[in-house]
Amino acid sequence: MNYRFQNLLGAPYRGGNAVVVNNTVLISPVGNRISVTDLVKSETLTLPFQSSSNISRLAASPDGVFLLAVDDNSRCLFVNLRRRAVLHRITFKHPVAAARFSPDGKLIAVAAGNSDMAVAGFKKEFFPFELVKTFANCNDKVTTLDWSPDSDYLLAGSKDLTVRLFCLKKLTGSSGSSGSSKPFMFLGHREAIVGAFFGVDKKTSRVSRVYTLSRDGAIFTFNYNYDEEPASPGTPERKCEEEKEGGGQIGNFKKRKSFDDDDEEDSSFLHKGKWELVKKDFFMQTPAKLTACDYHRGLEIVVVGFSNGVFGLYQMPDFVCIHLLSISREKITTASFNEVGNWLTFGCARLGQLLVWEWKSESYILKQQGHYFDVNTVAYSPDSQLLATGADDNKIKVWTVSSGFCFVTFS
Repeated sequence: MNYRFQNLLGAPYRGGNAVVVNNTVLISPVGNRISVTDLVKSETLTLPFQSSSNISRLAASPDGVFLLAVDDNSRCLFVNLRRRAVLHRITFKHPVAAARFSPDGKLIAVAAGNSDMAVAGFKKEFFPFELVKTFANCNDKVTTLDWSPDSDYLLAGSKDLTVRLFCLKKLTGSSGSSGSSKPFMFLGHREAIVGAFFGVDKKTSRVSRVYTLSRDGAIFTFNYNYDEEPASPGTPERKCEEEKEGGGQIGNFKKRKSFDDDDEEDSSFLHKGKWELVKKDFFMQTPAKLTACDYHRGLEIVVVGFSNGVFGLYQMPDFVCIHLLSISREKITTASFNEVGNWLTFGCARLGQLLVWEWKSESYILKQQGHYFDVNTVAYSPDSQLLATGADDNKIKVWTVSSGFCFVTFS
């Protein structure tokens, strides 16, 4: 008799980050496997492959076709979600704390090790990954990544209390001057960075601000000034311009010119204008710590989760509290928006709890929770459509075999 893996029941979530693709498809790690939940059809399935250890980090491409899954042993699976097949496997040298696809889907940023961050591109080839650039400017573990809408800039938050702004445009041209290779740093936080996000001006569709969130419940707003006056005489940039006007040629200027020729109007944030800290806000959840957060760029809304099970929804940049509710007493380990921004996904690893909540109507789209302790007994119903499980947590759960959902719990 041949057996084929069908589905995984009883553990909707066990840690790591959950992602939503195509607005209605929730992807979450379950141990060393990946669970895919259709929130419209209320069905869940487990992909027919597994990793060598528990999966700790997921990243989905913007079109929802590809998935990057990294486990605790730094082994990565590159998956085609539509075909449910592993396309490639790669092993990183250090544990991966964050990973994210660029908005154009051409690059993947991966934070591996204590201070390294790699940007890789992938192609439809036998060996699809190509290392584009490695940034080693951080002094401690990188905790969060965020891409700009044009995929040219990357934010990296670290445990060294700083957020760095990296420019990837210089990768397409010459190396540039030594000064231009340094990232811009956002400072001021007193604890490790949990999230860092780009904010966009709706009128111009250009990046106008950066939000940084730290573990102590602080959110800082940095505004970018596009109207800064040109560099005064005597600065390196001004000297280069004067040399050009006078017919002189300087190596640094040649490099800068070739770097900026692609698009002078959209030049690097590091080269024009300045960033300014304009606002400091605090969530006031002491002694609880900020453990998860996400930002929806279109709606300008921040969702935050805390170690005491409380989550909040805030309208930015005015920092207006929309909702402040409690899920449980356990730490929220993942919080994210879907693409539209009407659904919020929360996960509590210790409880094995996974929630999808519509914040406008204040209603649950999905609410699942596994057993808190080990399962001791299992029994099928006579028609094989239902499955009952009993565990050391003194609870009995009844699951629908076809959908994989628990619809009743006896305690």
